Amino acid sequence: MKWLSRFSFHRRLQFTFLVLILLPFIVVTFWSYTSVRENVSDKITRSNEETLKVIANQLEKTVDNISFVSVYFSEAYDPAVLESLRYLKDAGHFGSYGVYTHYNKLKTTANILSVQSLDAELQIMLVNRDNRILIGNQDIPVFSELPERLLQESSKLDEQEKITLQWFPYGGDPAAPDYYYAVRFITDPLNQEKLATLYAGIPSRYFEELLDTGNSANLISLVDQAGRPIARLGSAGAAQEKSFLVSEVRIPKVGWLLSGRTPRSSVDSHINREFLISISVVGLFFLAFLILSMLWAGHINKPISLLRTSVKQYVGGNRAVRIPVKGKDEVAVLSAAFNQMLEDMNQLLQQVESEQEEKRLLELQALSAQIRPHFLLNTLNSIKVDLLLSGDQSHGAMIDALMKLLRVYVHVDKPLELAEECKVLGSYVQVMQIRNRLDITFDCVLDDRAGAVLLPRLLLQPVVENAISHGFSARPDNPAIRLEASLEQDMLTISISDNGRGMPDDKLQRLNRRLLGDEEETLWPEKGVGLINTARRLQVLYGYRSRLTAQLRAAGGMTFTFMIPVTAEKEAEAHDDPDVD
Repeated sequence: MKWLSRFSFHRRLQFTFLVLILLPFIVVTFWSYTSVRENVSDKITRSNEETLKVIANQLEKTVDNISFVSVYFSEAYDPAVLESLRYLKDAGHFGSYGVYTHYNKLKTTANILSVQSLDAELQIMLVNRDNRILIGNQDIPVFSELPERLLQESSKLDEQEKITLQWFPYGGDPAAPDYYYAVRFITDPLNQEKLATLYAGIPSRYFEELLDTGNSANLISLVDQAGRPIARLGSAGAAQEKSFLVSEVRIPKVGWLLSGRTPRSSVDSHINREFLISISVVGLFFLAFLILSMLWAGHINKPISLLRTSVKQYVGGNRAVRIPVKGKDEVAVLSAAFNQMLEDMNQLLQQVESEQEEKRLLELQALSAQIRPHFLLNTLNSIKVDLLLSGDQSHGAMIDALMKLLRVYVHVDKPLELAEECKVLGSYVQVMQIRNRLDITFDCVLDDRAGAVLLPRLLLQPVVENAISHGFSARPDNPAIRLEASLEQDMLTISISDNGRGMPDDKLQRLNRRLLGDEEETLWPEKGVGLINTARRLQVLYGYRSRLTAQLRAAGGMTFTFMIPVTAEKEAEAHDDPDVD
């Protein structure tokens, strides 16, 4: 240590401070940075694992639903289903009444079982051994041939395997196929003869929605047991990173591997920024302290004591403590810098508290968003299936109609084809006739073009409700409602007629004036404004050419006529406003 004697006391003091203060500070800072970085990385990894487990559980439920449907057909729990499969194994068209009867049996069973997989929007097809589609989605014609490419892909499977599901990707890019199909071959339990093949395809949009965690920096991929990609979600920029935090969850039932990768740069950037600020603030403090200690070692003893006391008070919870600033010397500068640091720390604490509160609210909102109407629909569906299986057809049909209405109410902001709207009205009439104990006949007659026109949902329901509530209040013997629609050039005409009690001419004239907007709103009664709101909704959505009028039927009852201009196939989609009423 004799070499230190060659330097002045000032330099030796500076060196001592560098060794005893700055060097330990660097070491502690580096250790703290490393520790925080590892802790944050570990927490993010655990969080990603929990997220992947939730996704894996949902995937297992979807696989279980597919397994349930496939086992029900392949194990032939229902002798009628087995008999229908035997009858239709080589059928290519509706050549006889027997084919039609057995097809309806299969379709009824398939409709009941397909409800198990509504959330996944599965494409389920039952194909006979002549490669003719017996049961499929609504857009697939009955007895149509299986697509050639799908047939080629399925031909690679082992037809001797009748116990486990066999999977393969189909369509789209090899890294992200359009569908991922599960296949099970159905054989006759008596002679092991092949009867049909069940295809259950999971669409790519289901995987995309399921893998979307809301964090675009995360890369989530799903591969099957053979290593073939099933789905992948994440930005292209994140995929180019070199270092990742990797989390993996295996789905044992199918052997799929669900993996999530978070770029380490997205984690390190935030930590680096926080440590840079902390090091800068503390570094400035050490620099000022080093200079002042060299120049005014004795003079700054008192401010240091005051500083120590203030720090203890601040640590003890007194965030309002400040050092009095007197003069313009270095001690005053140090005191002002410390006060500014306290202000910055207070602001940082307030910011952290605000961010934590906002995070808590966002978490509550996220938890609330997880409560979906699908829970109620699935519950009602379970009740419906139990009723149908127990033979209670009437209450099962009522539950089914109520479920259809609830699905419409869930997506009330989306337009619907007129043909589908008629089905919704049929369900509504079914519920209302059970509620009012009326046997109401509902007929819907559409031409080919009118049925495909998109309209706002529940646009026609107030008229049907008016017919049931007012027209059938006298409870006629054979209540009936008839809907007719035609599309000529650019004008859609919809008429809804009933055989109810009708109304006097003076009230009919006044109603038409109100429907056309020729009477002041102040003269309207407080009740019975459903038809008026429907007419106003037409005016808002389709302009002055649209209208709703009412007239008496010669045979008794009322007829309400909608005149709707249609300039494009998706006229309603561009103007529909869920809050217009």
